Amino acid sequence: MSLKEVINQKFIEEFKTGCAIRRYPYEVMKQRILVAEKSGQFTLPLTDEQIINLIAKECKEREELLTIYKPEDEQYILAKYIIEELAQYLPKQLTEEEVIAIIKRFKEIETNPGKLIGLTAKEVGNRFDKSKIAALIKSV
Repeated sequence: MSLKEVINQKFIEEFKTGCAIRRYPYEVMKQRILVAEKSGQFTLPLTDEQIINLIAKECKEREELLTIYKPEDEQYILAKYIIEELAQYLPKQLTEEEVIAIIKRFKEIETNPGKLIGLTAKEVGNRFDKSKIAALIKSV
């Protein structure tokens, strides 16, 4: 079963429970997938990897909301819940130490920092926040 079908199935299950909050993360992802399909940027049908990229983007946007709102705000709680629900569909996240090991491995073959960032970002994929890679390279 594809990831799109899993998300649709989970949406239906949560819809049947009648709890709008539990349904919301899957509703958001269904909308994001639909927009991606209609945008013409991707070949159809979307692959699981493309859907994982969409989930990662949604989680990153919600994490940015966490910095804006206070922990007692409804938007903060909702964003945190969406991240927790959608994170289960993302691959296991790498630690900074693992990314530093990847950087050191690539540093042996490439000294240009820009190319090093690109190689590392491609290697880690959605398993690490790419915005932190440059800082890690500078620290190494």
